[in-house]
Amino acid sequence: MNIKEMEQFLVKLKSIISCKIIVDKKNDIEELHILSNTQREPKQISRDIQSMLISEFGINIDHKKISIAQIDEEVVSNNDFRLRFSTVEYSLTGKKATIKVVLEKGGKYYEGQVAGIQTKYNSKRMIVEATLKAVENFLGVDELFIAEDVKVIEIADKRVVVTGIVFFNEYEEQFFTGCASINSDHKESIVKSTLDGINRKIVQYHNEN
Repeated sequence: MNIKEMEQFLVKLKSIISCKIIVDKKNDIEELHILSNTQREPKQISRDIQSMLISEFGINIDHKKISIAQIDEEVVSNNDFRLRFSTVEYSLTGKKATIKVVLEKGGKYYEGQVAGIQTKYNSKRMIVEATLKAVENFLGVDELFIAEDVKVIEIADKRVVVTGIVFFNEYEEQFFTGCASINSDHKESIVKSTLDGINRKIVQYHNEN
């Protein structure tokens, strides 16, 4: 029984944000913890979980083993649940640039720093990489995200930065995109675009681990 595969499958169900399965010594499901939004009733979510586990994995689970906690995502996003931009620092020595991004959550700060050759494109990419390192510092892991691409586009006569990020571990690989309007500080916009792409994944990963 592949627990991670089941968790990843259940997260795809409507309203579910994250899932954590706990098994006993026989590898049978002992507890199933769900974090969901408030768009559906817990009983509906529980029935969906039971139906999907039977149809996809042939597992019949007692509803009493399913624990569902619900959060209002709109309230969460407005109450400092997610990482927020604090500062971005950029220094140049010869052809080498050093970039440090600082993120904040609940009064605590998390830093990410990278260095590399300064080019127009690489400077943008390093801001994304530094942001991802700050996120990984918050999560307490390394090499969880990859900066895939960053571009500036125009839409409705507005300049927007778009970032592509890959999340990967031994169980899965997912591609995310984020965007943010470019304000007076394009470096801040790149950080915000990166967070826009992965903030939901950060919340999910943090709750699962």
